[in-house]
Amino acid sequence: MIRFYCSCLAGALALSASTAMSQQIDTPAGVVEFVGLHRWTIPMIQDSMKVHAPGKPLGQCAGVLRGLGFPSAQSLRMIPVKGRSSTFVIVVEPQDSALVRYRKPPTGKSALPPTWRNGYRILKDDVAAYQTGAQTFGIYATHDTLFERLILESHPNDSATVRSFWVFLEGSRSAEGANLAEHVLLEDASFENRMLAAAILGAQRGRAGAWYALVKGLRDPDERVAAASEMGLTSLLTGTQSRIDWRPAIADLKAILDGTNVLALRTTLLVLTKTKIDPRVARTLVRENGGLVLDLLDSHSLEHRDAAHAFLVRLAGKDLGMSTDRWRAWLRGAHARAI
Repeated sequence: MIRFYCSCLAGALALSASTAMSQQIDTPAGVVEFVGLHRWTIPMIQDSMKVHAPGKPLGQCAGVLRGLGFPSAQSLRMIPVKGRSSTFVIVVEPQDSALVRYRKPPTGKSALPPTWRNGYRILKDDVAAYQTGAQTFGIYATHDTLFERLILESHPNDSATVRSFWVFLEGSRSAEGANLAEHVLLEDASFENRMLAAAILGAQRGRAGAWYALVKGLRDPDERVAAASEMGLTSLLTGTQSRIDWRPAIADLKAILDGTNVLALRTTLLVLTKTKIDPRVARTLVRENGGLVLDLLDSHSLEHRDAAHAFLVRLAGKDLGMSTDRWRAWLRGAHARAI
């Protein structure tokens, strides 16, 4: 499955099927599924679109939704190996605006070391190679030569640049490099510096602080930096994971799961599950009604549904299946017991 980061929403199309949380429309270009709608419906959005963006095509309307008061609205276009493409839209509705909590824009200025010059040049000159190298560095670092070769063969025009970026990231792996990258990601005003720092942190395998800083980066108000932070986490996820004590990052994790970065929800759930989050900590991250975690469990996207399910199993210590009603009842009980 290939994922594309893009804008979101639908034009004037017919509603086909819906649940309390997941609604779908069938279009000539494929199915579009909306996750996170509770008070709003697709017809309501269609009516608003006719007024505020008449004729606006599918996949170009995230800004329109935010203009309508949605604090978070993004989509993923999914292209399967076979079959029709689909679009998966995740939103936070206007009445839940307080749940979306970005970090303040950094205002500092950092002096980047000479050792960062090659990485910065690749980011500036070949952003596609930067993206590929940043999110696949874990494959290079774990010496998975088969997948490494497949990645390079799938990018014939910039395979040398991708490899060069891997080598750069390998050379950045040190306590000093990690500390500087954390400072730049969280404090530097330059979005490009922060993007490069996120990639460097994604190379700091075995350092809990790198995970914490990248989760903070998911809350960056600049979507480019937030996406770079998700790429860094994807890199760290490759291979065997050690248990991470997530207590220092509770505020950031809760903000993400509440909807601050809806594109990173699946990655965040995978991170928490694969790093064996303490179930007692996990329970503090999910609202009593299940929030977007249960919305994802109710969706038709297999990869999002499975990520939500695995996280809930880790949280509960048992498998209640795929029924959102059963999980919602369990969450209410868990929150009541915690009072």
